[in-house]
Amino acid sequence: MCMLCLVPPNVIPSREKLENSALNNPHGFGFAIVISSENRIHAERTMNADTSINRFLELRAKYPEDYALWHARLATHGSTTVDNCHPFKVGGDERTYLAHNGILPILEPTGDMRSDTRIFAEDLLPAIGGVSALDNPQVMNLIEDFTSGSKVAILTVDTRAAYQAYLIHENKGHKDATGTWWSNDSCHLSSSRTWYSVKPMDFGVNDTGDYCLVCDSAVETGDELDYCPTCSSCYSCYTPKGDCLCYHKKPLGVKPYPTEGGAWGW
Repeated sequence: MCMLCLVPPNVIPSREKLENSALNNPHGFGFAIVISSENRIHAERTMNADTSINRFLELRAKYPEDYALWHARLATHGSTTVDNCHPFKVGGDERTYLAHNGILPILEPTGDMRSDTRIFAEDLLPAIGGVSALDNPQVMNLIEDFTSGSKVAILTVDTRAAYQAYLIHENKGHKDATGTWWSNDSCHLSSSRTWYSVKPMDFGVNDTGDYCLVCDSAVETGDELDYCPTCSSCYSCYTPKGDCLCYHKKPLGVKPYPTEGGAWGW
């Protein structure tokens, strides 16, 4: 699912919501902050959640005047490496960065280890004119159709663009009291389960009750399990237990991470 967070000028987002997002989307992190006074964007990517959150909040406090974005990845396409962490330069141009939440209709060429979002940022958007093309209503309509079901945020200091920030499918996310926009509800944790992933127990439902979406075996709804007891597939990402990279919360009563920074309880 991923988490895409867009922060308006003069706002610092909630650390708790960033940490919750990282727990639910643990496959890489990144951020970008517009610094218009220096005509540049500062961007960082890492596989370490604690590093990303601390650095983002530190630099956001230093540069609060413009738009910023932060992203936590839940891998669906491409390798789980820092190279596929968001945000991505659009066409290799350091003046424009793009981050995305969702799945794009992109078929990766054989052997291409890039994610769908990375291909979109590096190849497809530049091919239609880059960020400034989004100021053309017809092009924007095409991009909105192409990204249907997804959310895309773009930050730029390219003087050819009319805006500093573009948010595609804003209505599919929500703003909190500070004005910070979150692409989904994975910035919240639930205390009702002893594990965490993108959403509570991802089952199918038929006339006989809940069942595993991988092996179709029956699953008791009261079972507080991370993996299917029959096929050992993760209820969140559907991969076998030995290959699953999802974070699973520790038993209730045990804090998964310090409340004031420090090491993460992976």
